[in-house]
Amino acid sequence: MKKLSVICLLVVGIILISGCIDGEKTNSKTSNSSQSSMNETSKETSASPSTPTPALPEISQPELMQGEFDINITSYYFVYLRENGLTFDLIEKNYAIYHLSIKNNDTNALNFSINKLQLHTVNQVFIPADPGTILKSQGWVFSEIENEIRLNDTLLHPDQTLEGIIIFQVDNYTTLFDRSFSLRYNTTSITSTSYEKSLEALTVAEQFDYSIPFHIPPYDRNLNGDYSYDPPELGVSYVWTIWGRDYVLYTDPGDYYFWTNWVNRSVFESIKKHDEMLLPKQKPGNIPSVKIAYAVKVIPEQDLTVRSGEVWHTTNEGKYKKTQLYVVDDIGEELFNKSIPPWDDRGGLAILDNQTYRPFSGNMPQMFIPQATIVHFSFNSRYGVTVDGRLMFNNQDIILDEQYNIILARYDNMKAVG
Repeated sequence: MKKLSVICLLVVGIILISGCIDGEKTNSKTSNSSQSSMNETSKETSASPSTPTPALPEISQPELMQGEFDINITSYYFVYLRENGLTFDLIEKNYAIYHLSIKNNDTNALNFSINKLQLHTVNQVFIPADPGTILKSQGWVFSEIENEIRLNDTLLHPDQTLEGIIIFQVDNYTTLFDRSFSLRYNTTSITSTSYEKSLEALTVAEQFDYSIPFHIPPYDRNLNGDYSYDPPELGVSYVWTIWGRDYVLYTDPGDYYFWTNWVNRSVFESIKKHDEMLLPKQKPGNIPSVKIAYAVKVIPEQDLTVRSGEVWHTTNEGKYKKTQLYVVDDIGEELFNKSIPPWDDRGGLAILDNQTYRPFSGNMPQMFIPQATIVHFSFNSRYGVTVDGRLMFNNQDIILDEQYNIILARYDNMKAVG
């Protein structure tokens, strides 16, 4: 009987030990299977072709780079240039340009390196462009760029401040609206609340219908007051087909001669599209010169005082008085001054007053606009051969308040044949 009990206990013990071993094996397999599944999921995720949603840059003041510099964006430009060089190929160039203020807050002299400034996106990094790559063009914003000091490698002493522009050649003129783009020095992002808000103001300024303050449609079709809200149209050929052959009976040339009274993004893009579609229709022996340039400058939040004043101008015909528009910041520095043109289709100045735009062709009341954003436009276009062609030049100055209302809008233009 005792022998039987011992045998039973041995059998039960073996069964229990075997169960534990099998359980451990099962748990081990389950764990390995789970880990393998996680690894496969990880591989599938990393191999996924979907592009991750770009993170927005932090909306905060630039942080001080320890042992380096305090860098701020004081203004910026974007520029689009295109020309054909008397061929059927249209060559485009796009630039993002930043005017920076760089201060050495360290107690030691520091080496500032231009190549440590880079423009980052989700999958691209742009390095500074050759300063000579901007083409000289007529127009106020373009001349501003030509006169700007280019940043270069330099030694900054304690408390010394350096100002100048950095130029990046980019893929598209809409670069500045892409929130995945980030200007950096080394690994530190250079951004600020003012910069982020100025992008909103820029969007409003580029999409605004300036026929409201200027009381004139955007397009001029014949220099005789034939104004239109409709963009120019391409010519149409009327064809008669006989026995499989096409015979052109008549060709409507479309809107070959037309000009712009003012410009915004849609007006610029309509002229751009028209010219690139019109060029292939020309004969090889009569290829026109096709040029277009569009530039925008933005000065972020400023406390502005705006006033007018009379100045004397001297010409070959004698002296005459001209009314100027002056815009100064909170420390009295003049940001720009422009003439206030006579109110006609060549230019004008409008100020928002009780939700209505009032035109001014002479003296205007002094204004204070806190936390304002300034936007300057320049647009130049040429299409034609030798002296047979159209030329247009537009310059605009826009001031928006903190709520992105356009408080002041000024424009002038030049239209010519030749």
